[in-house]
Amino acid sequence: MSSSPGRIASEWLAYIRPHVRPYEALGRGDRRDYIAKLSKRVKLSDNTLRRFISAAQYLEAEGITELPSGVRMPVAAVERVARIAARQPEKRQQLLKDVAEGRLTIIELRGLLKKSTKAAAKRERAAHREEPLEQRALAALEARGVLKRAEALLATFQDMDHWSYFDSHTKPVLVIQLPRDRRIVVMDDRSVGGTAASFMRQRKEFLRNILAGTGLYDQVCVFASIWHEDVGKLMRAMRPQMRRRVILVGPEE
Repeated sequence: MSSSPGRIASEWLAYIRPHVRPYEALGRGDRRDYIAKLSKRVKLSDNTLRRFISAAQYLEAEGITELPSGVRMPVAAVERVARIAARQPEKRQQLLKDVAEGRLTIIELRGLLKKSTKAAAKRERAAHREEPLEQRALAALEARGVLKRAEALLATFQDMDHWSYFDSHTKPVLVIQLPRDRRIVVMDDRSVGGTAASFMRQRKEFLRNILAGTGLYDQVCVFASIWHEDVGKLMRAMRPQMRRRVILVGPEE
């Protein structure tokens, strides 16, 4: 491919794909140097190249590593889909398909993003009116016959000695201690914050923390309203003995 800035910008995915793995293999300082050298060579800004890499990483996570001839997938469109998916992940595949097939423009995505932001704010206000997570967790587990509320002792996750084994941005929020030295860790995807650019990373961290929890606790109770589908997919991939340790609580509960 020609290294002219205009050609690269129009065919950004094909250009940036060979650079993604070398970039990921570097440390933070080396990544900065790598981007700076690339920027000087192709006469595109550091920020533009980082946007290309982030968008390519996002598309790869959705199974897209190349685009068929004639298909356009502007970086700005990918970024807006990622921001919508941070609040409504169930829509991400259809949105990408609609963009690729020309049924959805960047301007239309901007409108969908505004609606998504308003809907998320409404859900957040409703969540604040709900009973505390501690009570919801005890109620959900008691209803499933996992515990008796009178026997449960609550502790914050930070009070446990092994908190350092978990990714910090998506760490569990609560530990329930039971008789016979049994422990249940509670996770809630609504406690996860961050920018749209960090959506893919935080989703992976949240899922990894579930796996860590199955190794360190008797059971993992997961409240999943944002990543319910992703957690379900992870559970189906688990070995049966691990799967039995995970209690998935849906958004309707």
